[in-house]
Amino acid sequence: MIERQDRNGLRDGALFLLGVVGIVLVEVVASSGPGGSEQTAMHGFLFGCSVGIMCSGIFRATGKQAISSTVALGIGFAFGAVVDVF
Repeated sequence: MIERQDRNGLRDGALFLLGVVGIVLVEVVASSGPGGSEQTAMHGFLFGCSVGIMCSGIFRATGKQAISSTVALGIGFAFGAVVDVF
């Protein structure tokens, strides 16, 4: 269960914007690299971490929960980028 903090517009907005900026930067850097938009583990990890930071701002997670969910999403996205289902 997520323990929500009191609403703090500056903190929550900053986390949300940091996540959105991270997603944009990861996508711009990945698409301009030598491999194009090819999925790599590092790209997946950075994208997942950006999503985790953004969601921490949306759901008002505590600091400990924000860190653990960010790392967990990063690892999950990295694993998903290297696993070829078909």
